[in-house]
Amino acid sequence: AQSVAGKLAAQLSWADAAVAGPGIGTEEPAISLVECVLRQSRIPVVLDADGLNICGERPGLLAEHSGPVIITPHLGEMARLTGLKIPKIRQRLLPAARDAARTQNVVCVLKDARTVIATPKGQCYVNTSGNHGMATAGSGDVLTGILAALLAQGMKPEEAAPLGVYLHGLSGDAAALKAGHSGMMARDILWGIRSVCADAERDRTDEGL
Repeated sequence: AQSVAGKLAAQLSWADAAVAGPGIGTEEPAISLVECVLRQSRIPVVLDADGLNICGERPGLLAEHSGPVIITPHLGEMARLTGLKIPKIRQRLLPAARDAARTQNVVCVLKDARTVIATPKGQCYVNTSGNHGMATAGSGDVLTGILAALLAQGMKPEEAAPLGVYLHGLSGDAAALKAGHSGMMARDILWGIRSVCADAERDRTDEGL
């Protein structure tokens, strides 16, 4: 654990943002990794997947974070974090996200058919982009990457979260036009990001910006 902490401290010293969770599992040294990132990092952190599951098994760990944190739970991960049943969370998505954001002092991105975002100060957003084809393996990892990229460019977490979720949804909509809903894969959403960004660049050029 000490070796993990030392290596992480060196990496975090130069990084602009960090991601903890996807694909790391829930055993040692993954537990030490998540603990170190939350307790040592002063840079923005996106906590997803197994990072959330580790926190769900260790009440109080999430609240120990030292820097800004965005969490991105789906309903199952939110249930493990909060102890609430999935049907209860689904019935009250906005209040559930708002409560988690306030009590844990994080930006909460609660993923469902309509993803909701809540900030520690009580601001809430409901995302309207995206489609059912995005319920595919790896889609959440793409969202985490988008959020981390926006944070690394200096965007505040409370701004990066709603923008990143919206961009993720737009990218999924662009992917659906190319691949269809049934055959969509995470890599199609990656292509969609390029398409959306290219369209935005053309619009700026046409407007003379």
